[in-house]
Amino acid sequence: MRLNLKKFIGNVLFAAVLLLIVGRFLTIVAGISFPMSVVTSNSMKPSLYEGDVLPWVPCGMDDVHTGDVIVYRSANSWEEDVFIAHRVVGVSDDGVSLVTKGDANNYTDQSGPHIPEPFVNGKMLEGKAIMFGRQPLKMPLAGYPWLFIRDAFTSLAKPMMWGKPQSDIHYAVFAPAAISFSLLFAGIVIWAPENGKSLKEKLREHIFGPGRLSVKRIFAYTLIFYLIFLMVATSFSYDRLSCSLGVERTPPGSNILFGKMEAGHDSFPQSLSIVNPSMLPVRGIIFPEGNISGFIRYGNYFALGRGERFQGNVTASVPDGTEPGIYEGSIYIYSSPYWMILPPSFLQSMSGPGAVVAFSLVSAVIMAMVTSLLLVALSFTIERYLLARNYMAWKMLPVHARMNTVYGILHSLSRVSRTARRKAAGAFGWMNGELHWVEFGMKKPFIASVAGFAATAPLLYSSRNFVYLIFVSSLITGTLAYALGCRWRAEVMFSAILVDVWFSSVLGMKAFYHIFRTNHSLLVPFSSAVTIAGILLFLFAVMAVPACLLSWLPGYAIHSAREKFDYELLLRRCDL
Repeated sequence: MRLNLKKFIGNVLFAAVLLLIVGRFLTIVAGISFPMSVVTSNSMKPSLYEGDVLPWVPCGMDDVHTGDVIVYRSANSWEEDVFIAHRVVGVSDDGVSLVTKGDANNYTDQSGPHIPEPFVNGKMLEGKAIMFGRQPLKMPLAGYPWLFIRDAFTSLAKPMMWGKPQSDIHYAVFAPAAISFSLLFAGIVIWAPENGKSLKEKLREHIFGPGRLSVKRIFAYTLIFYLIFLMVATSFSYDRLSCSLGVERTPPGSNILFGKMEAGHDSFPQSLSIVNPSMLPVRGIIFPEGNISGFIRYGNYFALGRGERFQGNVTASVPDGTEPGIYEGSIYIYSSPYWMILPPSFLQSMSGPGAVVAFSLVSAVIMAMVTSLLLVALSFTIERYLLARNYMAWKMLPVHARMNTVYGILHSLSRVSRTARRKAAGAFGWMNGELHWVEFGMKKPFIASVAGFAATAPLLYSSRNFVYLIFVSSLITGTLAYALGCRWRAEVMFSAILVDVWFSSVLGMKAFYHIFRTNHSLLVPFSSAVTIAGILLFLFAVMAVPACLLSWLPGYAIHSAREKFDYELLLRRCDL
């Protein structure tokens, strides 16, 4: 077989991002939280450190045991959802409440100097980590970029605040058309056929050249990337308020509390104040979710200009014959300046999570049509301009003569830059896909990868960081691959990729086992499985490059040392 590392990792990353986007929407439709959290403190040291990313799976109380690391919703925060990832240190005899504690804390969450949390019950429980012994699966330090920008991200993640003013940076996720066009151009480059030309030449040829893409293909590419862009933006651009009411019962606290009600009565109106502080007008929708949704009465559509405020009311109406009990849920608000291109009647005709997807899809189609027409018009204009410039080139001859010295300096700088790039490409050419020229067999890399994995796999249940195990296993695998006679970098690095596959498969099987043994509806485990698959694929792609490098180093060192004593090796076929 042949190995094109750049193309392989690129395809894996694309699949991972696609799965994460799909998983994000499925979790919204399923009404569950996104099963991935960034650790923001060191209360779980040494199992979890600040900046680690913790994937978890939804579960019920029956799936939790002492020693598991669970994720639960704090009862001490009503303004926003705060998740806590701590270890279970006690389970009540009836199994309906849990005692939790951070590994680095000297007190449980239900005691201590802070405001104590109540015992964790089924309503607070969100899920549990994927456990290997006492160690949860994590992505070490991968969340530090998130922690660095979390304040700005919090602002971006909520395009509407309930009556609270915000800065214009709040709509940065929508504003720049440059983001959309850069995604479009990057997509055209990715899908353009490999022809040995530079990115600049590809763009010029496929958009402005004589062999440019057809209008249909341009529309298809723009539609794909506008759709991805709008769905990603929309999936983060919402706000949510918890709401609750009790029919002949006292409901728990929430952002919108309708209180204790009786069948056949309406609640007092609860006011909602929405402010648009951005530079752009927006349109949005409001809809409830949860078992309280059948009682909520509201207006589902609003349109706001810059700085305008929407003042509305939400009431609850309990019909006759309603069963006594507690009814809870959330009120969601989604908005986008891109929805301004949609007719208000269309926005008012739909509601719910499906409407958000439909609005993004229709907006993407309209924007793709407009962008395609603009690109075609721009291509036509540039073609005419180039023809005119060629006819007028003789007028620039005196200017070129005066600029000869400047051209010489620029040429020298360009030559130095090309030399540096050529040396860098020679050193790291294997990362750029320059391994696919050699054909090799799979038997030796397969044997080396299995042996390397077997040497470190037993440590999965005792190691606190499985990433280190992948790196150690890659070193062992590279050494074994060289001992088995692998003399091509592609062979050795393929064995490291196989090691990455074995570890990812074990982690995936463990995660899916936890997911599909829970007592949820089919949509909940399916959405979690899609998200976890995306996380594991992303982790696989990130680990592949350092694993390949580490697998190559032992063979390189051994072969270089042997060449100093056996000059005959210099004549043998080898690119280590």
